[in-house]
Amino acid sequence: MTSAILRYPFPQPTGQSLPVLVRNEGVGYIVGMRIGNLNLSGQVLLAPLAGVSNRPFRVLAARAGATMTYTEMVSSEAIIREQEPTFAMMNFKQDEQPIGIQLFGSSPEVMCRAARITVERFHPDLIDINFGCPVKKVVNKNGGAAVLKDLGLTEAIIRAVVEGSGETPVSVKMRTGWDDCSPVFCEVGLISERVGAKAVTLHARSRARGYAGKADWGAIRKLRDTVGAIAVIGNGDIMTPQDARQVLEETGCDGVMLGRAALGNPFVFAQMRGFLERGEDIGEPTTIEKIDTARFHAQLMTEEFGPERGARMMRRYLGWYVKGFRGANDLRALLMQVTTVADIDRVFADYVRQNLDVEPSPTPVITGKPWQESQEN
Repeated sequence: MTSAILRYPFPQPTGQSLPVLVRNEGVGYIVGMRIGNLNLSGQVLLAPLAGVSNRPFRVLAARAGATMTYTEMVSSEAIIREQEPTFAMMNFKQDEQPIGIQLFGSSPEVMCRAARITVERFHPDLIDINFGCPVKKVVNKNGGAAVLKDLGLTEAIIRAVVEGSGETPVSVKMRTGWDDCSPVFCEVGLISERVGAKAVTLHARSRARGYAGKADWGAIRKLRDTVGAIAVIGNGDIMTPQDARQVLEETGCDGVMLGRAALGNPFVFAQMRGFLERGEDIGEPTTIEKIDTARFHAQLMTEEFGPERGARMMRRYLGWYVKGFRGANDLRALLMQVTTVADIDRVFADYVRQNLDVEPSPTPVITGKPWQESQEN
């Protein structure tokens, strides 16, 4: 048996118009959404996550059912300077598509040039503008969520990126505002629509709140009621299939975007799509299935980044995969010391023998669930 490959278990986009939020005999939804000229097969998108959303992470999400993936945010200044490490972050392959490349910056001129270079060099399905990042090193340069303090600059940047992107659709990802006293998300939604963006994603917290407290899904409803023709995507505290359905039903948004829910958990995309589209509860993966998926993820990381660097980079993902395991703290401590895929396999093999009383497979075997498929010689 060869190493299994997670498959994309849902219909791929056909290029035809797709219905949106149509009830399927009271059970689920026949779903799809449109962002400008881009037709998507479903409503559950993977968020751009800084330091996380590399190719292996995106591949696993796409093959598990993510409707669309995004690169991690990239600097417009680095793009126009043609910095190779930045270009490496922007590379993608067909198995990650549809895909958006997310740009950040504070200069309309630079953002326009960066969008044009991105489209001409990489040909993504979409260009996304980051108005949501709360990190100090970004906002201190007037990027990310800091742009929301100046609606004139906000409009100029969106207009510039739309111009630079040509026929490629543009979306905007934002917070509700810089702080709770200055919500501007409805204004930004109207600006986005007026100057030619095709979608807005709202993380329903202000920059000042970071990730604290409960996301205000009512803000997503308000944004949906404010803008007319463009897509609205909800983001923030959408962790379960039930959360996804609640947000879609209560806010009327066109899709949901997952960030933290997908960490160590690509299965969530299949769970949500099964629930939304077919009314099915496909259940949770077993401990063995989680371990084998983590091992397969590690293989992808080393193929992408090299044996040593890939294994070191994989450590943080391994910590997410084993959340909730029996003896997770001790297991995580061992995984934080790995330097090769062989180390990862050895640590997991010892754990399986000691805690699950079975003999581990020599290679990852991913089988038995709707999001998975095994391949035999």
